[in-house]
This record gives sequence, C-alpha cells and structure tokens, in this order.
Amino acid sequence: MLENVEQIVQKIKEETNNLDDIIYRKKIIKKKKVYIIYNEPLTSSDKISDFIVRSLNHIEQEKFSTKNLFEIVENDISNFKVKKINTYQDVCLYLHKGFTIILIDGESEALALETKANISRGINAPDTESTVRGAKDAFVEDYQINLGLIKKRIKTNDLWIKSLNIGKYTATQIGVLSIHGVVKEELVNQVMKQLKQIDIYGIIDSGMIKNLIEKETKSLFPTIITTERPDVVSKALLEGKVAIVVDNSPYVLIIPGVLNDFFKTMEDMYGKGSNVTFTRILKFLSFIIALFTPAVYIALITYNQEMIPTDLLANFATQRDGVPFPAFFEGFIMIISFEILRESDLRVPSFSGSALSIVGALILGEAAVNAGIVSPIMIIIIAITAISSLPFTEYELINALRWYRILFMLGAAFLGIVGVFAVAIFFFIRMCTLESFGKPYLMPFAPTIFSSLKNSIVKFPIKSLKKRQPYLSDNRIKERSKSK
Repeated sequence: MLENVEQIVQKIKEETNNLDDIIYRKKIIKKKKVYIIYNEPLTSSDKISDFIVRSLNHIEQEKFSTKNLFEIVENDISNFKVKKINTYQDVCLYLHKGFTIILIDGESEALALETKANISRGINAPDTESTVRGAKDAFVEDYQINLGLIKKRIKTNDLWIKSLNIGKYTATQIGVLSIHGVVKEELVNQVMKQLKQIDIYGIIDSGMIKNLIEKETKSLFPTIITTERPDVVSKALLEGKVAIVVDNSPYVLIIPGVLNDFFKTMEDMYGKGSNVTFTRILKFLSFIIALFTPAVYIALITYNQEMIPTDLLANFATQRDGVPFPAFFEGFIMIISFEILRESDLRVPSFSGSALSIVGALILGEAAVNAGIVSPIMIIIIAITAISSLPFTEYELINALRWYRILFMLGAAFLGIVGVFAVAIFFFIRMCTLESFGKPYLMPFAPTIFSSLKNSIVKFPIKSLKKRQPYLSDNRIKERSKSK
C-alpha cells in the first residue's frame, strides 16, 4: 500500500541507488505531505512546471478539507492523461515510462500523470521497403505514433487493440491489433496465448517477439511478416490478419505469413493487372533460379555431361581448363565471397557501402578468373543467382534461400541431377508440412483452394476482389459501405 509516502520514496531511492535522474519534490498542502516524482530524461520539465506544479500551487491556495485532498488533486490537476495506481510495482512501472507520480501521505492510491518527453525521431520514408507509388511514411520507435499511423488509415470502432507488457526489466508494451468481425477470434486468442507464455528478461525489438512466437528453430523460412510500412499493416488487417506493434521498434509483425505473401507488394494494388502479373511471375522465376541454378550447373558439369549440347560442353571444358577445384568447391567459394560482400554492404555506412561491394565484386571476380581459381561461367552462374535474390526484401527469406541453395549444391555434388531431385523432394515435403499459426505455408497452392487462387499470381481488378481468403476470415464479403 502507498499510505506512507516517506517509506515509498526511501524504497525507490534504495532500489535505484539514489539515481540523480529521478527527481523528488516535496510539497506540504494543508499539512499533508505531497511528493512529485519523475524520471528526468524521460519527462518534459515544461509539462511538469506548466501543468502539475502550477495546478498544485493553485490547489494549495484553495480552502477545503484535507480529507478530500486526493479527489481535489485528481479532479483539478491540469493534465490530459491521469491514471490511478495502488501498488508499488505500478509506481515504478509508470515512473520509468515517463509518467510523473504524485504521492499523497495517508492515501492508498497514487496518481500517474503522463508527461513524456518527445525523444522519438520523426516519421521518415521506409528504408528497406522502398516504393515508387504509394505512402512514403514508415513506422518509428514510438508505440503511440505507430498506432496513430494505423488508425489514420483504419477509421472504425472495430479496430481492437489488446495490450500487455513483456520483459522482467523492460516491461515493453505490446499491442495486438485486429479488426473485430473480420479476423478469426481463434487466431487472436492463439497469438495472445503465445505472447502471455513469454518469460524473458527483456524485449528490445519486435524481432525478439518474432523469434519467440514462431519457434525460430522450426523453419528457415519466415512464417511472420515483418514490415515498416503502415499501409501494408492496414491492408493485412483488412484481410483478417493480426498485427503486433512493439514499443521501441520501427517494425510491425503481421500474422500469419504464408509463402505467397512474400511475392506480393503493396504497389500491386496500384498497378495495372498485366504489369503486376508479369512482375509476380518474374519473382517466382527469381525464386526458382536463386534456389536451383548453382546446383543444376554443378550436376551437369560433374555427373550429367550427356545432357549438355556438345558445342556448349566443349565451351565449358575450355573455360574450366586449368581450374584446380571441383565445380562444387568452386561455386561454394564464390557464394561465400558474395555473401561476405553482401553482409559488408549492409553493415558499413550507406555512403560507401554500395561502392565497396560493387568494386569488391568486380575485382574479386576478375582476379579469381585470372588466377585460374574459378571459371568465367561460374562467375556468371553466381551473378545470376545473386541478382535473382534481389527482388525479395524479407531478410529471413533471403537467408532461407541461402541455406537451401547450399543444400541443393551438396545434393548435386554427390548424386548429380538425381541428388538435385532428391533434395527438391525433401524441400517440397518440408514446405508442405510447414504452418504459420495453423495455416498451411503453401496456401493457396497446397492444399489447393480454388477460390483463393484468384489474385495469387494473376492480378485481378480490385472491383472483382469481393471476398477475403477463407483461411483468414469467416466474414468473407468485403462490404462497400456499412451503416450503424
């Protein structure tokens, strides 16, 4: 209980090791001790001075009974957001959230007033999901701003938000967003159940939540969509998906995420059907090329030369003349070299990253060919493979392609084309058994749902897309208008 304010203040000081950043201001109002406590780096001193202290000074001059002091402070304080709290744990929680705490001696409750300082960066354009046409705003590290970017687009009472705090030391605020009447309630309940089961020291970013709820060791492919664009989240909510907003993270999680979702972009909604369809087909071809090209080349050049036309085989043999390594080792060296360059490009400052990677790739490839370490055709194969990975922005999907590409290469190195087919069978079986929160990962292709195949590869006109996916929503009809 909070009746003894001196004891509460002393306890806070002991637990924070007399931290200078926590300010304690004591006032006597009608012979009662009143403490104003706030965490200086997280709060706005102007708000505290202009609203709280000034209001308390005004209350001090009024004539009233001390029995009603708590109610008078609660009603007369000039602050737009006031919360009643009645435990010491809540006092500490709101103190470290940027609230100002008012403790009144003899009262079992305290007041938490929101006086957060503006320590967030401004809204900028997306960094990882660039767009030619469409919204240019992106999420930031502020929870309320991120909710505002979504609510600005979805203006309905049916946008429901369930909040909870996760992390022993961070108490990170998590918001689970869904549209009531559109989303399947069992999906929301499943997400909430998994979030409540998380017991961890702290949550720093939404990526930690992603790994904890999707069981990171279960699959290489991502089963949760990560985005920094509010329009993508809004579109997903309207389709019947669930979004998870994490405080201090500029990335929002979308559940569920099936493989077909990673071949679509928000710009597909704005383009003509023929152009969007062509782009989607290119992405599927890129996916296949990125997976199979090195393995097929290694299989043909190592075991299955009879499948190569004679003139082309002679050309390959001429180019590989003098190369001391087998095709697998040759390809493995070049893939690892490219991945090192790619990681370097991501980590070094943007003003020099692209230049370093381009120059590094040119010099490395040319030097490797001149030294006789790799053949020119292998440089071409790896370049095609690398380029085919570029249409995808999801980092986890690119990493999954990397691992399975090496697995296909191993199959080709040991058994040739037979090995490639064997790994391909394993790959497709694995993908068919994979699920994202109970939804098959290869939806709507396997299992085949003909009503959902519409707009999966071929883009249909928006006016013809009148139904939602059956695996996402029981409310399948997209209403044009709704009156209440």
